[in-house]
Amino acid sequence: MPALNLQSVVIWAFCPVMQLLCVYLLYRRKLLSQFKFFAGFLVFQTINNLLRFSVFRTFGPSSWEYYATYWVGTAMSDMAMIAVLYEVFCAAFKPFAGLQDLAKVVFKWAAACIVFIGFVVFVTTPEATPIKNHWLYICVSSFERTVRVMECALLMFLFLGAQHLGISKRNRVFGFVLGFGIEAFLQLLVYSTLANSHVSKIPILAPLIPRIYFMSLLIWLGYLVQPEPARESLHIPVTSPLLRWNEVALAMGHSGGHVALMNSEPFMPTVERMVEQVMQKEMFVERRQQRAM
Repeated sequence: MPALNLQSVVIWAFCPVMQLLCVYLLYRRKLLSQFKFFAGFLVFQTINNLLRFSVFRTFGPSSWEYYATYWVGTAMSDMAMIAVLYEVFCAAFKPFAGLQDLAKVVFKWAAACIVFIGFVVFVTTPEATPIKNHWLYICVSSFERTVRVMECALLMFLFLGAQHLGISKRNRVFGFVLGFGIEAFLQLLVYSTLANSHVSKIPILAPLIPRIYFMSLLIWLGYLVQPEPARESLHIPVTSPLLRWNEVALAMGHSGGHVALMNSEPFMPTVERMVEQVMQKEMFVERRQQRAM
């Protein structure tokens, strides 16, 4: 059986415990219904880590069994991570119920484009590589890099739009994205360094990847342990396009609506006029009710 240093033993032992502790805290905070994909991701990671450890100790790190277990588990983890990012992205739009449907459509299109880009990168990558069964490594690593780009993009989105969405730095949605974003950014740095380094550097750089994930677990655990402040109240100008788009989506309903374009007038002024008419109707009904009382 291969020997492990102290840091590796700590990571192998504490990662499953911390992941299950995060799931327990999600249950205690009554957040399982809101972040069920995130809880499922943590449970899967726990099972995956235990399976990797048993294969590692039985067959060794240079065996085909460990190689296949590692990269297949990584691919499944990355696919589950897309669902988690989708869940967190929708939670960020919680104050804007009307825009949540639009956010879901945008995320699905972005995820499909990124997966397609990863597929193109895999197809166009040269086959000359010294790694045995290189197709599995190339396929999973290409897909993994595209998912990491998605995580970094979501982190940048929350940093730039947190004030407009009422998300403070202590909000759990921000903390979850912060953990994923830091992990993705550092892993992309490690992967780019590995791609441009000599083979002798692999034993030095490769152990950094589980340590990075361990750091993201500490971030998630810290955000789940501390009490979450109430979401900041939003002060949005009446003329804000974000507010108008949300009103349009609410007026049309979740089942969707139909707008007939009879002339060449731009779309947005027409929709804004429809919203104004709906609001005027509501104000008229309220006045009639007040007079009747």
